[in-house]
Amino acid sequence: MTAARLRVASDVGGTFTDNLAYDEASKTVTVAKVPTTPENRALGTVRGLLRALALQQRTGSDVAYVGHGMTTATNAVIQRTGGRTAFVTNEGFRDLLLIGRQNRPSLYDIRKTRPEPLVRRADSHTVRGRLDPQGHEVTPLDAAAVRALAGRLAADKVEAVAICFLHAYANPAHERRARDILAAALPGVSVCISTDILAEFREYERASTVALNAFLLPVMDHYLASLIELLGDPAGGLGLAADIPVMVMEAAGGLMTVASAREKPVHTVLSGPAGGVVASAHVAALSGIGDIITLDMGGTSTDISLVLDGRPQVTREAGLEGTPIRIPVIDINAIGAGGGSIAWIDEGGALRVGPRSAEAVPGPACYGRGGTEPTVTDANLVLGRLGADSRLGGELALDPEAAARVITDIIADPLGLDVVAAAAGILRVANATMARGVRVVSVERGHDPRRLTLVPFGGAGPMHGSPLARDLAIPRLLVPPTPGILCALGMLVADLRHDLVQTRLVPHAALDVAALEAMFEPMLAEARRLLTEDRVPADRWRIEIRLEMRYIGQSYELPIALATLDAIALAGAAPSFHAEHARRFGHSEPTAPVEIVSFGVTATGVIDTPELPRPATGASEPPAVARRGARRAFFEAASGSGGDWAVCPVWQREALLAGNQINGPALIEEVSATTVLYPGDRARVDEIGSLIIDIGT
Repeated sequence: MTAARLRVASDVGGTFTDNLAYDEASKTVTVAKVPTTPENRALGTVRGLLRALALQQRTGSDVAYVGHGMTTATNAVIQRTGGRTAFVTNEGFRDLLLIGRQNRPSLYDIRKTRPEPLVRRADSHTVRGRLDPQGHEVTPLDAAAVRALAGRLAADKVEAVAICFLHAYANPAHERRARDILAAALPGVSVCISTDILAEFREYERASTVALNAFLLPVMDHYLASLIELLGDPAGGLGLAADIPVMVMEAAGGLMTVASAREKPVHTVLSGPAGGVVASAHVAALSGIGDIITLDMGGTSTDISLVLDGRPQVTREAGLEGTPIRIPVIDINAIGAGGGSIAWIDEGGALRVGPRSAEAVPGPACYGRGGTEPTVTDANLVLGRLGADSRLGGELALDPEAAARVITDIIADPLGLDVVAAAAGILRVANATMARGVRVVSVERGHDPRRLTLVPFGGAGPMHGSPLARDLAIPRLLVPPTPGILCALGMLVADLRHDLVQTRLVPHAALDVAALEAMFEPMLAEARRLLTEDRVPADRWRIEIRLEMRYIGQSYELPIALATLDAIALAGAAPSFHAEHARRFGHSEPTAPVEIVSFGVTATGVIDTPELPRPATGASEPPAVARRGARRAFFEAASGSGGDWAVCPVWQREALLAGNQINGPALIEEVSATTVLYPGDRARVDEIGSLIIDIGT
């Protein structure tokens, strides 16, 4: 990459699309926050990137890398807008997807209905053929029946086919044969098999995951084709050269190529918040902080996650809209409280906030785009945390009178409150919802929030960090540079990632080194092939191996990392499992037999992490040029009720220097977000430009 080239990234949210351009030579970062374009989200991406480039007086010809985060797959699942999908499985198991598990999320709700299935029962089909759990053929695959099925699928005009046979994880031959027959007979129809997506046992989760992947194939192919076309368009797009890499954020916090995303779009489900978690961990590590709680408060929702020792916590059990998804996913707790969350009064007269959102269109009332319901952003404006002269994203002007009017009409008057008390109540309810979400990822999992640092980001996060920290007794905040577009930064600091897994049920005591190597060698060869295909130099490969282990008889397993494939590592796996079980659940049984359920490989292509710009060093007193004036803001009392107005100095964050200190109450504004310091808070700018805030009592 030459000195004149740029890295750009775009993250598409429900309300805003966040964009940045990074010049490696000058270490200059420019940001642009533009409204999301629901009619074609790729349009908002291109518009935002063009704006970020224009701020550096550059063009698309200077771009050497594009990172992209999106909610396309997630939205397709929620809205059921994927392609018409056929599901093919063994005779007798046609209703596998409909029956599912016996889990009932609402045990005592007799009116609870099941979510609409991704695959209709009429589109579920069976063919003769069977394998046993060891992968041995019991009944040959009926190839003639598969060919006959192809004609019916063509008549039904299905857009994608998902194939999942019992015990295919032990032998994929039947699935591959059926795929080849259907793919040859159905040109233009995407066909995927479960063992290419998830070579694990538990047929329902495997079937659900491959069905979801097939369901997403048409919509993702269309979206990514549109994105690439717009990026390459020299007239209305960036005019990007065809050989410039475009990388997509995946749910585990890594990157995947556009080709991989088109083939395995299921890995982009729930990937929207992943970039922010990765970037938070990166920025916190630069400040010497490894254990954090990330709080990404955008326009539609708040996403909360735990990072320990600099590593985001990854789970393999996730779900969306009633659909189980068995892929590696950063463990994120999503809360329906964002800047655009709508405040309302329920039938009992109680004030509620969310989960319904004003979204990008029409947006909060203060945006002046036709919004008629009060939101969290409107409340922040009425209380002075945002000002009438504040311009969201540097451009969007706010209308405080419109905000006050909708809060008065819909919340204050019905509850017999004045507009200030109503706005403060909206924020208290929203903060209480988020505080419960933070407790889920910390206290309920055995982690003391008092030992962690809260990292609030997103367009609204830094306004709510201080009251949340007070509620949870968290002593410190870290507000990263450009917090409103931090998810986009994650696209520049994340690595390429591939996850492979293979189920083999083996007692630990029965496994020797030769068998261990025999299991891992094909997976390691595949990992090397994938990284080579991604054009990652061998000196940038990082390959990690693990065993998924459990006590015999358990229905869940724990991942245990192996440093090497030798007798010492194998012997140490069982003690490591006992220790991890005790840490996770508070007990272990060191004398109980342990079995290995699956063998896993994570292949990472390490990228060049950009060196972020650092502020110049100054004195403890901020420079006069950073002072933008003052504004009245309302702060609730320590008890959570009542409160008073305070005159707050308003600081321009971009003009602050490393070493500057600011005492609350104060407001620190920047293009992408506003940070609110409560009375008693003490903030300092560290050497990388992060705000380290000690919370007052």
